[in-house]
Amino acid sequence: MTAPPGLRWLLAPPGLLYGGAVALRNRLYERGVLRSVRAGIPVISVGNLTAGGSGKTPFVAYLAARMSAEGRRIAIASRGYGGRRHDAPIVVSEGAGALATAEEAGDEPVLLSELARGAAVIVCRDRAAAAIFARDRLGAEIVLLDDGFQHRRLHRDVDLLLIDAFEGIGNGRMLPFGPLREPAGEMRRAHAIVVTGAAEDLPAGGDRIRGEMRRLGLEIPLFTCERAAAGFLRAETEEPVDAGVLKGLRVLAFSGIAQPRSFEADLRASGLSLARTLRFRDHQRFAPAHLERIRAAAREAGADLIVTTEKDRMRLGTVRLGAPLYTLRIRMVPSREGEFWRFLSDRISSSPAGAGFPVS
Repeated sequence: MTAPPGLRWLLAPPGLLYGGAVALRNRLYERGVLRSVRAGIPVISVGNLTAGGSGKTPFVAYLAARMSAEGRRIAIASRGYGGRRHDAPIVVSEGAGALATAEEAGDEPVLLSELARGAAVIVCRDRAAAAIFARDRLGAEIVLLDDGFQHRRLHRDVDLLLIDAFEGIGNGRMLPFGPLREPAGEMRRAHAIVVTGAAEDLPAGGDRIRGEMRRLGLEIPLFTCERAAAGFLRAETEEPVDAGVLKGLRVLAFSGIAQPRSFEADLRASGLSLARTLRFRDHQRFAPAHLERIRAAAREAGADLIVTTEKDRMRLGTVRLGAPLYTLRIRMVPSREGEFWRFLSDRISSSPAGAGFPVS
């Protein structure tokens, strides 16, 4: 997210300091002044360059579910943004569902606990400590680092950089003047780029990122990954519901995520008619005033049902909103899935931590 034009001049000095600090930190890691910790087992990082969403959480869930199904002991390490600060590792899941609430651990780790059954989920501000804890205490064989591109302290064997097909890298400028957490040139640290988005956005989005890579002189693999709606869940019962059942009904949609446009587009692509939409800030904790705003909007719109995202549902608890509540389910699958897994297996097998240890 970028600052409004009228505020940018006020934010210029801290913005320049932020950019300088990011560049200095990266150079210190590259020159060995700052050193990364090795977990002793393969680490796969999933991250992005921008402050906006790019589908990291569902993509991590996809990786974890696939590898867990193959019999690998997988752990997901997360900072737990939006939860309480944890300087020591806490176990959010041992593979059978969440053991903590979103308020305690953050919405994304709790959601991952539900989406990636079979994988452990660990939250800690120090992801290196989380990875070592997962290895020693939970017997993890592979660690997936959620939102890890900027977390340089933990060495990773595979760095996957996700970029949204529609948003791309925005205006190519760093916060607060643009969406970038780091300069676009830092794409060179990635072992592969994964362009994510709706099927109709992937061809043009992939071409734009390939053009940016050519401009930067980068020759690294690029994959595309479709984000698609996979039906709904009735929140009160956790019952799966096909989109066809909801067609023709008046829908209030609300979300507190980085890219609400994508969520609303997915609902329309599923055939739902949106009577009204509400957008909250990313990771918004829903206080009574927020909930009453949702209830009032549903009444005013004459909504038959309310739909939100899986991540927002983690922050709602058992609250009632005056109309049936549904969550949109999202799936992420690389377009060239076999080629993607061969790439991942080759990267892991060739690393010191994963020699002779293919992932598929």
